Amino acid sequence: MLKYRIPSALALIAVFSLAVWGLYKPYLFYLLPLLSCLLTVAAVLEMLKMTGTNGPYKVWTVIASLFILIGGYFFFRYPALQRIKVVLGFVALLVFTATFLMPLVINRIEGAIKSVSATFLTLLYIPLPIAMLLGVALIGYTSAKLDGRFFLPYFVAIVKSADIGAYCLGTLFAKSPMGSHKFVPEISPKKSIEGLIGGVLLSLSVGILGALYLPNVSDAMLILGSNISGNIEVGRIVGAAIISLILCLLSIVGDLVESIWKRDSGIKDSGSYIPGMGGILDVADSLLLAAPFMYAITLTLSRF
Repeated sequence: MLKYRIPSALALIAVFSLAVWGLYKPYLFYLLPLLSCLLTVAAVLEMLKMTGTNGPYKVWTVIASLFILIGGYFFFRYPALQRIKVVLGFVALLVFTATFLMPLVINRIEGAIKSVSATFLTLLYIPLPIAMLLGVALIGYTSAKLDGRFFLPYFVAIVKSADIGAYCLGTLFAKSPMGSHKFVPEISPKKSIEGLIGGVLLSLSVGILGALYLPNVSDAMLILGSNISGNIEVGRIVGAAIISLILCLLSIVGDLVESIWKRDSGIKDSGSYIPGMGGILDVADSLLLAAPFMYAITLTLSRF
């Protein structure tokens, strides 16, 4: 498993870095939106498989997800254009209404509540957070202070550090004579309290180091520090630690939420798109619940 996991992780990092850094380049700006669309479709299909949604509802959920994601991209890319906001609001209303009308359109009453609920859950859980991640990446178009090419990787690194730290320290203790103490065995038998501590510590370390040394991020966090404490350096560290801790906890909750859904569906992995890692949701689950907070923090920092 590990021999596939490491190459897959390196490939994901390479593609992600190219897509984010190409967002502001005239010849690569399309790569991140295109990649987001592909990942959204794959994740939506995995989610629908878990919920047992098929037929017209499956087709409509995929289409509606793309509407939301593409609409979110244009909303964050051109926030000053009021006409776009009006059009996007109208499209959102159509998507919302059409989802409720699906039982009438396909003339099927049986299972309507379950199918409509699954569609709304999928739309809320996948394309909306991914659109917010795009919002973080696109912040450079609306703020002269922040550069999304630094902030999105910074936040993602904090979140994924929780996974890495939990895996490393949890595995270390599990193989030691002391053993490990289970965290939530009824949901995820492999998760341990030691792993939880390892994830928190690594997330805090990455968050604080990024706030001190990562270009653009360090400048913004310095301004944040001046609003937290009279000692700017202390304030910067405290601010980074708070942000990192919240992102870490959201990462853990996101991972547990998907574990619950997988157990309820009777599956081990959400998919098999990524060798050694499973499906798209298996990799992105820790990011999805953290995405709204990432965007909220980015937006807040842009106002300082």
